[in-house]
Amino acid sequence: MVKRAFICIFCCLLVLSLGPAVLYFAFNDNLPDLDELERFQPKRVSKVFSADGQHLKNFLEEDREILSYEEIPQAMKDALVSIEDRRFFDHWGIDIWRIFGSVRANLFSLNLTAQGASTITQQLARNLFEKVGRYRSTESVKAVKATFVRKIREQITAVNIERLYTKQEILTMYLNTVPFGHNRYGLKSAAGFYFGKEVNQLSVEECALLAGLLKAPTTYSPVRSLEKARERRNVVLRAMVETGTLSRNNYNTLRRTPVAISQNRRAETYGMAPYFIEEYLRQQLEKEFGQGLYQDGLNIQTTLDSRLQRIAEKVLVAEVAEVQKRVDEYLANQRSAPDSAIVQAAMVVMDPRDGHILAMVGGRDFEESKFNRATQALRQPGSAFKPFIYTAAIDNGRFPIDLVDDSAISVTEPDGKIWKPENYDKEFKGMITLRQALKESRNLATIALARDIGPDRVQRYAQQMGITTPIAPVLSIGLGTSAVHLLDLVAAYCVFASKGIYHEPMGIRKVLGEEGNVLLEPPGFSRDALNPAVAAIMTDMLRSVVAEPGGTAYQRAQELGFKVAAAGKTGTTDSYGDAWFVGFTPHLVAGVWVGMDDQSLSLWPRQSGAVAALPMWLKFMQEVYRTVDPYRREADEGFDFPEDLVVRLPVCQDSHKLATRFCPRQQDELFAKAGALPEVCPLHGRGGASGRRQRF
Repeated sequence: MVKRAFICIFCCLLVLSLGPAVLYFAFNDNLPDLDELERFQPKRVSKVFSADGQHLKNFLEEDREILSYEEIPQAMKDALVSIEDRRFFDHWGIDIWRIFGSVRANLFSLNLTAQGASTITQQLARNLFEKVGRYRSTESVKAVKATFVRKIREQITAVNIERLYTKQEILTMYLNTVPFGHNRYGLKSAAGFYFGKEVNQLSVEECALLAGLLKAPTTYSPVRSLEKARERRNVVLRAMVETGTLSRNNYNTLRRTPVAISQNRRAETYGMAPYFIEEYLRQQLEKEFGQGLYQDGLNIQTTLDSRLQRIAEKVLVAEVAEVQKRVDEYLANQRSAPDSAIVQAAMVVMDPRDGHILAMVGGRDFEESKFNRATQALRQPGSAFKPFIYTAAIDNGRFPIDLVDDSAISVTEPDGKIWKPENYDKEFKGMITLRQALKESRNLATIALARDIGPDRVQRYAQQMGITTPIAPVLSIGLGTSAVHLLDLVAAYCVFASKGIYHEPMGIRKVLGEEGNVLLEPPGFSRDALNPAVAAIMTDMLRSVVAEPGGTAYQRAQELGFKVAAAGKTGTTDSYGDAWFVGFTPHLVAGVWVGMDDQSLSLWPRQSGAVAALPMWLKFMQEVYRTVDPYRREADEGFDFPEDLVVRLPVCQDSHKLATRFCPRQQDELFAKAGALPEVCPLHGRGGASGRRQRF
């Protein structure tokens, strides 16, 4: 009898000792090997910086951000361990006592898979290595067997993880990879999504709520049900009392606290320059680096200036609110008003010396609409397109003092319809100079000029200067009827400021690897787009728009006390559907568009480019030149008109020819130094000195 008992005890001990070995050899195939575990590192965050060193954004797969153990609030550690794995700091990856308890509970419930016994380490194994849950023979067997097979494979992997990592490292990896619902992975992402907070700002009850989500993120999400989230949170708080990490008094207080989630998660989710980073930069980086953008810990140095970006965002929001107010007041008096009359706007700021994008705002609110109106919207530029017509004219033998007819025009279109364009003020001025026609934005004079030099020629100049969208070579080209991107238009105006050089818009300065090695450094693309003397003359003509009486931007600039040297052009389309101002100083080029996404709507009433878009541009430049170096130190600088390119000569205001010393009314005008010059005035004497003089 004793002998038989001894044999039974020996056999049981043999089974207990050999059982784990048998299970290991039965299920260890296709598992992550030790080398793979040793090589594992949490995905490294790629950081985006502005040109002035401001941290703008982290790129990490599924919005995860790396935590260190020290960053995790003690309340989160306590809540997680209390509800998920109370013996976490004592076991070696598998909790034997919990397994026995789970088996016992399942037997009593007659459901072999009702209650699990996974430790935090086992859950990490399942989260990190998808193949842990796969086994080649389980697809054709019953679900119960599949569950046990998966559990065994998890347990083997969990033991391997415990051999390689400390408890602190395991807990940190777990909180960086676990799903919290709504496509939010990792504690940092969840804290921002649900509460609009950084991890170190989480309260005890918020930590308990997040820990409670892990059982069933969809079921207990406070976004879906505040009551279910509160009940689950209180279960976690009670578990913390049971483990001694929360006092009974605190529990009684916290369990009655209502669940409050943040309704404003914009700052945490998007931060500064979201249109530039999310809808412009990210696409380029994904094309270059693929998934490496989210895994390789890149240092992305952009061209953006955070100081200019901050000003652009602030001014745009404030000015759009003013336009919206005027629109709402107008619509309030109408019998039928559309509900979708939401004013939108966009702004792009560039450095004309190299094409660097210094600021970009693609709409009034990225949270409401991620459509980037700076790069994706196609809108008619109206009169903001006119500089291309005048550029083509000046580069083909015309002078700023040449006359053009600002009179009524009738055009028979191919379908037989008669097109009768009009000026903004419904008036005609007859023969006027090119400078006056551009300064005052005379539609009829511009159409006449476009007809004389040829729409196809204007088309070539626009494309050469940077417009990438199709431009129809028709007579209405003079009114900007072909849609363009704001970014293209700003880049094209940079040609004037850069003395004829086109620089392709550029948002990335450099991308460094984790070790500081240069992975990408775009050289930038530039080309000669325009005769530099023509660029200088056009700069001076566009300066008249802002700085001289009669210019479409002059009155508003004077009202705001704008003193910085500036040039540019307003633009307004039919029925005030689009309002533009694109302009430049000696150091910056910026463009503003204001309108509505629904192109059947307009800004009403008479919300022209000078009214709706120009103030935004002026206020932006004013603040930049008042507060931001080096622009603050350069605020008094004027445009540069090099002596080797252009010469300023007196012109007779009666004949619009070069003045003689006998001409009673003279005014200086700019001409290309190496090019042909106008005739000498025939009205006030011949054969004498022409009176030409150079102002430099």
